Amino acid sequence: MINDLLSYGACPHCAGTRLCIAESEVCCSSCGAVLGNDYQLQEAPSGSKLNLYQATEVGTKKVNLDCARHIHENNSDISQLSNVCVKLDLPIYAAQDANAVYQKILRQKQKERQEHAEKLKKLSTLAQKDLKQEENLADLKRERPKGCTRAHIATFAVHLVCRKYGLPRSDKQILEAVRMNFGVKRTFTILKSYSLNEITAQELGIDCNHDKASYYVRLMLSRLQDDIGTGQLYDTIERQAFANLQKISDRREDVRAHRALDLAVRGARLYVQI
Repeated sequence: MINDLLSYGACPHCAGTRLCIAESEVCCSSCGAVLGNDYQLQEAPSGSKLNLYQATEVGTKKVNLDCARHIHENNSDISQLSNVCVKLDLPIYAAQDANAVYQKILRQKQKERQEHAEKLKKLSTLAQKDLKQEENLADLKRERPKGCTRAHIATFAVHLVCRKYGLPRSDKQILEAVRMNFGVKRTFTILKSYSLNEITAQELGIDCNHDKASYYVRLMLSRLQDDIGTGQLYDTIERQAFANLQKISDRREDVRAHRALDLAVRGARLYVQI
């Protein structure tokens, strides 16, 4: 259960403040009342330290979220994705969005594998009686679903959400977080995760066309902030970089982003490597 979420408000039935989320609905863990979708969720801070596992899994043990956001329950599939989001310090709204994408694609992939296995079994039976079916069986074996793992799906979901919300998490950071929590032995790239999942996501109605250039600008701004810190100079460069982005045209989104920020840095007469 969610551990005393005061920021979610109190239950109107028993005034209890221990609320939890189950099946996308907010419920009171004291009296069991279902308060409906998004009940007072707008009052919750966007950077809430609530972790994804406890926000979605009913019946989990209480933990002191201020001391330990990392969870140690391995029975649920969601625990691994939750730990990835914690490792990347994603706000809870982004973690929940990543989980929604992950679960949709995972269910679809499992469905495709099951359907393929059933067709293969049926054709194998027919091939024993009809030699003409052997060619169809061979074709079906060649068309088996590609080796898309849960780690590939998690990488795609997290990267997509970071682009959507403009969260500056590098490819390296995302891949490392997934590798650690999904036990990945063979390394792969972000491009590989997209090639295995983007078409499926689009078929499921998941928007994959988020502004890549803005994402790259935020990524580089994050590195710049490490060098010069926050303040008026950084704010000026940030505003000018996004203004420049609207005026620069290039098919390569990373090039657009780099040029936009480079012009903003030069305009501020700041000489740093970006």
